[in-house]
Amino acid sequence: MKPLEDYSLSERVVATVIIVIVVILMLALIGWLSGGWNEGPQAYGLASAEDFAPSKYDERLLTLDEQAADNAYRNQIEHLFAVWMKDDTGQPSRAATGARPSRLPCCA
Repeated sequence: MKPLEDYSLSERVVATVIIVIVVILMLALIGWLSGGWNEGPQAYGLASAEDFAPSKYDERLLTLDEQAADNAYRNQIEHLFAVWMKDDTGQPSRAATGARPSRLPCCA
């Protein structure tokens, strides 16, 4: 068997791909033999939001979330305006570029 340094890069890549495929197939075989594939979707489910009863604080938390978003936007625009006042190079397009991501809906 040749030392590793004597193999070309393409031979090393092919050997690595073959090893990865063999490992994946072995894991699939283990999963199949252990019966993990036969349990059905009810065995591995995600809890939905409907499973939880609404909290008495939900309305207040939504209000606080809205206020936090408003404050964050206000702080960003104040920061951009302060930079504009310190350095007018390329303004107002620089300020508009900085404000553009703040105006995009993040969680619509």
